[in-house]
Amino acid sequence: MVGIDIIEVERVDTSDAFLNRIAHESEIEYINKSKCKSLRHQRIASLFCVKEAVMKALEMGANSGVVFKDIELTHNEFGKPEVILHGSAKEKFESVFAGKKIEVSLSHTSSIATAIAIIQ
Repeated sequence: MVGIDIIEVERVDTSDAFLNRIAHESEIEYINKSKCKSLRHQRIASLFCVKEAVMKALEMGANSGVVFKDIELTHNEFGKPEVILHGSAKEKFESVFAGKKIEVSLSHTSSIATAIAIIQ
């Protein structure tokens, strides 16, 4: 399964309320490391995209019970992005995709953010 998302960075809400609604503490810490306002905005947009891409790969829509906080973006020791699933997303993944893994990639510029998730 594959999921992809792309968004114009300027369309993404950068408020603390939005970030607290979609992000884990570790994700907020990572985003807040950005001293540059535009880089912070790009990282929030990328975070939103990767969560959307994972939801699409898992075939989970708005009525699935999955929330953005069920999908946590982390980075391994080499900086490669990875996801950790929680709650409903984890349950669905384990029941439908047992033995598989999720690979993600994301990218952003000052105007566009994108992410792809592949379950293999």
